[in-house]
Amino acid sequence: MFCTVLTLLALSSPLCIKDDGPPEFCHDLDCPKYTVKDLSLGPDVELRSYEAGVWVSTNVQGVHYDKAVGTGFMRLFAYISGANEDMKKIPMTAPVRVELTPGQGPFCEDHFKVSFFVPFDMQESGPPAPVDSTLFVDPAAATDYYVLSYPGRTNEKEIIEKATSLVQALDEQKLPYDFSSFFAAGYDSPFRIFNRHNEVWVAAGAQPAAVAAEAAK
Repeated sequence: MFCTVLTLLALSSPLCIKDDGPPEFCHDLDCPKYTVKDLSLGPDVELRSYEAGVWVSTNVQGVHYDKAVGTGFMRLFAYISGANEDMKKIPMTAPVRVELTPGQGPFCEDHFKVSFFVPFDMQESGPPAPVDSTLFVDPAAATDYYVLSYPGRTNEKEIIEKATSLVQALDEQKLPYDFSSFFAAGYDSPFRIFNRHNEVWVAAGAQPAAVAAEAAK
């Protein structure tokens, strides 16, 4: 489903603490720092400039979003619980970030990269190496993202709808972006009932959206 929607869109068309302190939705956890560059893009949409930061990630393929996130989360949770070369417990951070990349070719197998942000006190020295070969330390360059925020519990269908809505808004404003993949970010444990916060991130691109769409044909 995800692959099909992204294909149609193509043919038709990080650090989370702000300057004035951590956003409420980080719930006092370390989360990547950003500054807001533009708040005029529409309801619940902003352009953020994320600082370079280090994540620990794992790739999951051939399954639907919910199963991919569950598989990736459990690998990463084992890592921060002590399954690392230092046998060290590492504090939980936010968000759980998932990069969604559409599959290529006739079978259209989608690819998901699930990531935990590395705590601030390990950003410079680096986190302990994972003992699970499916995990890897994953530095991220400073990047600008268009971010759409929304509340409640979410799922693959809604994430795709939100990403679609964001990309359409960028197309309408003729803003450049890169939609070869995008990110879903969740900030809440499964046990939080109220005031849940979710985001989709689309990288700001160097070429106009219309040029990217033409190149995809």
